[in-house]
Amino acid sequence: MVYHSKNGNNVDKKVLEIILDHVRLVLSGSETLSKIVDCWKSPGREVFNKEIKELDALEAKANTLKNCAMKEISDAGPALLFRQDLMRIVRCIDQIIDLGQGAAYFLEQLDKDWMPPKTLVKNLQGLVEKTLIVSRSLVDLVRALYQKLDKVIEISESIEIMENKADVNYRALIIEIAKLDAPKGISVLVRESIDRIEDMVDSTRDVASHIRVYAMSR
Repeated sequence: MVYHSKNGNNVDKKVLEIILDHVRLVLSGSETLSKIVDCWKSPGREVFNKEIKELDALEAKANTLKNCAMKEISDAGPALLFRQDLMRIVRCIDQIIDLGQGAAYFLEQLDKDWMPPKTLVKNLQGLVEKTLIVSRSLVDLVRALYQKLDKVIEISESIEIMENKADVNYRALIIEIAKLDAPKGISVLVRESIDRIEDMVDSTRDVASHIRVYAMSR
């Protein structure tokens, strides 16, 4: 087994439990971001604003979990094996939901009356769908730490494959932005949002890589 309480110390076990709760919040954040994108150009802003507040609340909860995990690791000191690996995992997980909040912020700044091309919205929804898929896989990956190393490797590889597929949506969006017939300020805001969503997928891939290293080192 990759991890079991009898071959790890209590701090290891507690940190992994916090990490599992952390990635569940990241998944909730990705689901909320997907709702934000879906209702972005819908009439009215009531639902959009509600989901923005929900994402902000999830980010605050995630930040609290990050601090709890980091405190556990720090208090354990050098006696905790793989402490650097665990710290990298925790920081990188928290970055994912931070990026999602940033993406939502830039969408919120856009003129509510501006209508983007349908192809741009379609590719943006495709990119967000990839963040959902890798976020779900990330939850499964942390659970796999309690199972077999082969499962950890399998799931981490699936996240890498999905990240490559997200790149296709991202490149299409960059082309769309370059052709966008809109005021310069709008193009910048759209690009800032898209870059952060793409970075969410990249950061998830990085977390998967760190978890894989951690699992193989135990």
